[in-house]
Amino acid sequence: MLSQPISVSFDLGGGRQVSIETGKLARQADGAVTVRQGNCVLLATVVANKDPKEGQDFFPLSVDYQEKFASAGRIPGSFFKREARLNDYEILTSRLIDRALRPLFPEDYLCDVQVLVSLISSDAEVLPDSLACLAASAALAVSDIPVKEIISEVRIARVNGQFLVNPTRSELAQSDLEFIIAATEKNLMMVEGEAKECSEADLIKALEIAHDAIRIQIKAQADLRTKKRYHNCKRLQEATSIRRNSS
Repeated sequence: MLSQPISVSFDLGGGRQVSIETGKLARQADGAVTVRQGNCVLLATVVANKDPKEGQDFFPLSVDYQEKFASAGRIPGSFFKREARLNDYEILTSRLIDRALRPLFPEDYLCDVQVLVSLISSDAEVLPDSLACLAASAALAVSDIPVKEIISEVRIARVNGQFLVNPTRSELAQSDLEFIIAATEKNLMMVEGEAKECSEADLIKALEIAHDAIRIQIKAQADLRTKKRYHNCKRLQEATSIRRNSS
């Protein structure tokens, strides 16, 4: 068990800091992180069976994104006092995460994997769906679940002719181009979005800016994984030393 949380942070530009932390919440999960930007906090957890089910010939990956009522300081007070089923927005966000994560697993890996991303604190200006895949990928990165590469996902929008990575709600309302882009360090994996009018040159520029931002996020995840492994090795060495001294 980690004695203290491990965190890394990076700048999205414009002084917007994003931090990724592990070792504080959901310690029994195979991998768990919290991603914070402003007052927006996402908790991502991943768990996997050690062995596949007998006779199983497909990869059972389950991805769920949910925005908790408590993230906005609300508690359901009607007859149904529990969280309702996922709405359309949450289902679509889950699919964006699933579509980016699924190709990362080895073809012969058939164990059940569950990825849960929950919004536990909301911010009026920060869009959580643009951070959800980052959280899911970071949770996989710090786990022992086999994945080929680290990925991330960003939203890019054009506002008054300027391209912005992960724009605020008010900025996005003024945009004439919006894409969600997922990528590894070297390759683009998914592009989805819309534009009122977009030239080929503008699309290429948007992809390049988004990919540069994704590379920064991938490096932060790799740093977090390295820090966690170092702490695990250090604690194992300390435990071994204590056992030797006691014997």
